[in-house]
Amino acid sequence: MNYHEKALRDLEVAKNYNSAQGNPGNDEGLYDIAAYHAQQAIEKELKHILHDVFGADETERKFKTHTIPALISQVEEYDVSVPDNVKAIAYDITAWEAKTRYPGGAKSNRDDINEAIQIYEEFSGYVKDNIDNISTEGKTETCQEEEGKDEV
Repeated sequence: MNYHEKALRDLEVAKNYNSAQGNPGNDEGLYDIAAYHAQQAIEKELKHILHDVFGADETERKFKTHTIPALISQVEEYDVSVPDNVKAIAYDITAWEAKTRYPGGAKSNRDDINEAIQIYEEFSGYVKDNIDNISTEGKTETCQEEEGKDEV
């Protein structure tokens, strides 16, 4: 299972616990679970680009971050444009990774989570629609030079 497939499963959990059907009592604890999984979906979609598309080494420390802005910066090193709406919520969504899992942490609500889900879906669609262009045209000169070294 690749990062994109894992992201889709996180998205499924987020949607379920954020829906009236999955959370009929408006339980804040379930919203926190939904927020965590929405954050994970966005994080894993960025890691999908880095690892599954560009072959980034997932054992490197910089890859092992949960910080969305740091992952966005890494993706942009490959000359891939990350939509502004993803960047706009990057810091808030990053906080959901840890703060929603512990008592007294961040409080999330249905509207914020719906926004994150919508942004994930738009971003994922963008990646899917542009994957061929991203994987061939998104490599920086440095990346292309590194690849050429392996071929010699």
